Amino acid sequence: MKKLLLTLSVFALSALAYAQVITAGISPQNIVGNYNFTWAQPGSGWGCPDFNIPGTFVEDTLMVVDDGSTGINAQGNPISAEGCNPLINDLTGKIAVIFRNTCEFGAKAMNAQNAGAVGVIIVNRNPGEVIAMGAGAQGANVTIPVVMLDITDGLNIIAEMGNGPVVMFLGNKTGLYPNDAGISGNATLLPRQAMVPSQLAQNGTEYNFDLGARIYNYGNQAQNAVSLTAKVINPTGVEVYSNTVNGISLAAGDSIDVDPTSANNLPNFSMPSYTAGTYTLTYSVDLGVADDYAADNTLSTTFTITDSLYSFAQADPTTGVPSGSNYYRPSTNNQTYSICQVIDNPNASRLKAKGLWFSATAAAGVAIDGEEIALYLYKWEDPFADLNDANLAFNTLTEVANGYYYFPSDTLQGVSVYGAFTAPVGLMDNQRYLACAQTVNLSVYLGHEGNTNLTWNELYYAQPMAPIENDGSYFAVGFGSDIPNSMAVSVGNNDVNVAELNTVSGKAFPNPANDLVTVSIEGEGMAQLIITDVAGKVAMATPLNLATGQDQINIESLEAGLYIFNVTLENGKTAQFNVVKK
Repeated sequence: MKKLLLTLSVFALSALAYAQVITAGISPQNIVGNYNFTWAQPGSGWGCPDFNIPGTFVEDTLMVVDDGSTGINAQGNPISAEGCNPLINDLTGKIAVIFRNTCEFGAKAMNAQNAGAVGVIIVNRNPGEVIAMGAGAQGANVTIPVVMLDITDGLNIIAEMGNGPVVMFLGNKTGLYPNDAGISGNATLLPRQAMVPSQLAQNGTEYNFDLGARIYNYGNQAQNAVSLTAKVINPTGVEVYSNTVNGISLAAGDSIDVDPTSANNLPNFSMPSYTAGTYTLTYSVDLGVADDYAADNTLSTTFTITDSLYSFAQADPTTGVPSGSNYYRPSTNNQTYSICQVIDNPNASRLKAKGLWFSATAAAGVAIDGEEIALYLYKWEDPFADLNDANLAFNTLTEVANGYYYFPSDTLQGVSVYGAFTAPVGLMDNQRYLACAQTVNLSVYLGHEGNTNLTWNELYYAQPMAPIENDGSYFAVGFGSDIPNSMAVSVGNNDVNVAELNTVSGKAFPNPANDLVTVSIEGEGMAQLIITDVAGKVAMATPLNLATGQDQINIESLEAGLYIFNVTLENGKTAQFNVVKK
C-alpha cells in the first residue's frame, strides 16, 4: 500500500494549520494568545465567511447568550447559554459565546445572528474532544463566522468575562498589520522522536536531529532584517544549543524556508552525551523591529531521554507518559481499528519491548470499564526505503508479541494506561517494527496528540511514524502527521544480566491453589491481572484493588494446570509469576 492518509474520521479535525488563520485573545492580558479551534467552513454546508481569504475576520467583545431557558445541563452549565431558542439578550456588535450540548450548531449560530451577533464561539462539551460542526438545517443561512473551542479554554475565557470586557479575534490576519512575521507548527522540524530510550541515545552519533522552520511575512510591509533562532534547554535548565540565521529579506505576504537543504540553515543538534529528562526546543523569529502581532513568533516542543519509553508523542510533564489530547476513529470503520507506532533503529537490539501506553475514551453515554484493547508487536518485513517508495506495503507483518488490556474502571476514560505483552521480546538492529493497540468496539476512540505536528518531519525524513489500521487496511500516515497518535512503547534493557526496568515483585498464596488465591504485590491501588496458560492464551482477566499490597480472587473457573499471572499497576510497573491450579 502506497503512502496513504486516512482522511475521514468521525471526530474530524477541521482547524486550519496555517498560523495566519487564528482564534486569538486580544484583551485583557490574561487571555491574550492563540487558541486551538475548529471552524464552520462554507464548503461544508455553512454560509459563513471563508477564513482562507486574507483580511476575513471579526474582532469584538464577547457576550454569553441567553435564550430564557432555566436549569443546569449535565456539564454544570446554564441551559440558557446553549442558545437553542430565540435569544432574549441583545448581541448587537458582539461575538456570541454558546455552550454546545443538544441542538444543532446551525440553529445556535442562527439564533445568535438574529440577535445581532457578528461572530460565534461555541464552547465544546467534553475536554480534548474535536469534532466537525455540522451545518444542520440552518447553517447555510448563517453569514457570520463560527468557531469552536475546547471546553477548558472556553471556561477560562468565560471566567475572565466575569472581570470585565473580553475581546477576541476570529479569522485571517494576513496583511492586517504592517510588521507581522510568524512560524507555524505545520512547517517546523521537530526532534525525530519525542521520547527516546537512553539506550539509543548514548552519544550524538546515535541521537541527533536537524532543525528548521518556514518563516512567514503576514504583514503588509517588506522586511529586510528577519532572523530565526533555535535554542535547546536541557533538563537542568542549562542552554545547550543556540544558533541564529540573520539578515533574511521577505516581501509582504511571502515566506522562506530555513532548513538543511536551503542556503539559510541551522546546524544539526547533537550532544556528546545526554542527561536523562526533558529537553525544550524553542524556535523564535525576529523582525529587527517591533512585531505588531507577536503571538506566533515562537514555537516550543520537547523531547525526553528516558530509560523506558519510545514514542513520537511528547511526554506529559506531570505523568511522564504521552497524554491523549484528542480522540479519533475512522468514520468508515466496521470491525477493527488500531493506532500504531514504528520502531526502527540501528541499536534496537539493546532493547526489549514490554508493552504499550495508550489512552481511550468512548462515545457519550458509553462506559469503558471492562473494555478490551488488544496489543500487538509485529516485525514489519515489507522491503521499502521510505514513504515515497512504490513498494511500501503492510503485507508482511509477523507477530512477535501480544497482550490484552482490560479497563478496570470507567474513570480511566481519557487517562493514559499501560498494557503489558504476555512476554517481553528482544528487538533486532535495523529491523522495522510496528506496535499497535487495537479495539473492536465502534464506540471507542483512541488518543492522539494535540501539541505535536510532524508534517515537516514526514516530508523531510519520509519515514512512517504513526500508522493506523482500519478494518485490516493500514494507512502509513494515519489521520495525518499533524495529529499523530499518543501511544508509547514500553521498553527495558535487553541484557539478561541487568535487572528488568519497571518491574516489582509479586507472588500468590496458597500455591498450588484450589478456588481462592491471594495476590501479593509490591504496590497499592488499582491494578489489572491477566492470567494466561502456558501457551499464552488468556484464561482470565480481572481488576485488582490492592490494599496493603494484597487482593483475593476466585480462580474456580480455571482448569487444573500451570498459569502465568501478569499484573500491571496504575503506575505502569508490572509483576509476573506462576500459579498452579489444583
